[in-house]
Amino acid sequence: MAYLEIITSQGKQAACGGFLIRRDFLKEKASLTLAVGTLPLPPQFTFIRPGRMCWAASWGKTDVKEPASSTLQAVVLRIVEPQVCSLFPAFDHNLQLWVGNPQSTKSAFKGDSGGPLLCAGVAQGIVSYGQSNAKPPPFTRISHYRPWIDEVLNEN
Repeated sequence: MAYLEIITSQGKQAACGGFLIRRDFLKEKASLTLAVGTLPLPPQFTFIRPGRMCWAASWGKTDVKEPASSTLQAVVLRIVEPQVCSLFPAFDHNLQLWVGNPQSTKSAFKGDSGGPLLCAGVAQGIVSYGQSNAKPPPFTRISHYRPWIDEVLNEN
């Protein structure tokens, strides 16, 4: 993950955080330390069983009416059955994971896009898109995109 402070095309200062797969996306190379490291990625066609507990982390909003966090936040979320994902008609189990409790607002939210979903220390998902009411969003399933990720990494 990276936390970047940027100047938008409109000249405004903004911040964004996310999961990076190439070091050259950063202006300066990050030094690997006990606090800064790499995350293993899942093999292609990996499916995490429903009920598994995972962690989502990012710098997004912690409440609907709050600004984005200035410190990294994390939440423990449960992988849910694909059938429960009817809140998102476009949900595709092959491309996405859904985690969290639909009755809870404890989830990834605005500003969390690009953040990882870690299950047993492996980056299984990436925060994708969500709802304005902070209900749990779908995550992009990393394993489906593993051939593309490997291609990008091999080019560098």
